[in-house]
Amino acid sequence: MNRTRLMALLAVFAMIVAACGDGEEAAESTTTTAAPEITTTTAAETTTTTEAEPVELLIWADEQRTAVVETIAPAFTEATGVEIVVQTVDFGSIREQVGVAGPAGEGPDIFAGAHDWTGELAADGTITALELGDKSSEFFDVALNAFNFEGQLYAVPYALEAVAMYYNTDLVPEAPTAFEDLGGLCEAAGTPSCVGIPGGGDAADAYHNYPFVSALGGYIFAYDPATGYDPSDVGLDSEAAIAGVEFLAEQVAAGVVDSTNYDNAKNLFLEGSAPFWITGPWERANLEGQDSVNWAVTKLPTIEGSAPAPFVGSQGFFLSAFSENALIAQSFLLDFIATQEVQQALYDADPRGPAWQAVADALASDPVAQAFAASAADGNPMPNIPQMGSVWGPLGDNLLLVRNGDLSASEAMAAAAEAVRAALAG
Repeated sequence: MNRTRLMALLAVFAMIVAACGDGEEAAESTTTTAAPEITTTTAAETTTTTEAEPVELLIWADEQRTAVVETIAPAFTEATGVEIVVQTVDFGSIREQVGVAGPAGEGPDIFAGAHDWTGELAADGTITALELGDKSSEFFDVALNAFNFEGQLYAVPYALEAVAMYYNTDLVPEAPTAFEDLGGLCEAAGTPSCVGIPGGGDAADAYHNYPFVSALGGYIFAYDPATGYDPSDVGLDSEAAIAGVEFLAEQVAAGVVDSTNYDNAKNLFLEGSAPFWITGPWERANLEGQDSVNWAVTKLPTIEGSAPAPFVGSQGFFLSAFSENALIAQSFLLDFIATQEVQQALYDADPRGPAWQAVADALASDPVAQAFAASAADGNPMPNIPQMGSVWGPLGDNLLLVRNGDLSASEAMAAAAEAVRAALAG
């Protein structure tokens, strides 16, 4: 642990104990003065025991992160005397529950979460900014940028993720590099389906289809790594965005992109009916646990010579603005979570892309990790500003209409952009 921060913590504990002791002694003195009666008591009865209430940190995390935090908690307790209490909460429920429990004084001091929560949680005062100091150089810039809102960092990252392309190595021995080649490869493989991408059939999916929006230069909001996203500049109906979605429509019409939802895309790949499947590293463990298909991963193929820019997601640990032990919680985040050993353990528990550079360097011989890293390197952080909440529905719904042949690319993207601008104006 950082010695300066440890000394500061110990000083805080000393002040807590002293304050409790002074308060109790003052109360005793007042009571004695107000009651002049002479009484006979034993020494044990007149002895006052002064104890500070034990300090605890409450951490909310999903099951995989809980296991790691519980492993490192004893070392923090030994160093500081602070008990760590870890509660397992479904990842998808954490944001909503923090917003309710925090103001009521029943929420966590620290909680795991996704970077695209940052803008909303910072704007409504649910989270507190952090200073990583020299440790910032240990993390990938894209991970730190993901948790940056209005110039401040709001979490200690631990994971990065972006979609890439899984492919069946029995059907396609070499990794494809251009999307235009996929139809011919599927024809040679003789399979009934080709590329599984969620977001067709009966389920909208803006996330998995965004690489087509971005491939030729399209965007949702204008982005500058130094200043973040600008919601006043909506680019969904730009010429580049429309051109990318037109390419998607052409691939659907040619039978290259299957009109399917997530589960069907997964099943088609697992049964060998589709040589390709575009999704993220969260499926790696599932694929490694089956023996029905031999597979590998490659970065997203180029589209008309340009690299698609997928959404890059990051996960990290936030500090609650409602924590009554903020200094201690910051020490836990900076001195324990922001270390190579713990970052490695977090990766081992859930092998998404590491946010810590040295952990990624150690994966140089892991082709799957390297493929996802290469795909993420082409991408940008998923917008973390509150206005992104107005995008998912209109974009996903209109891309679904394109996938199902109900709207042209220009009609769909114009409708999506109009809906987003109207929502932001209203």
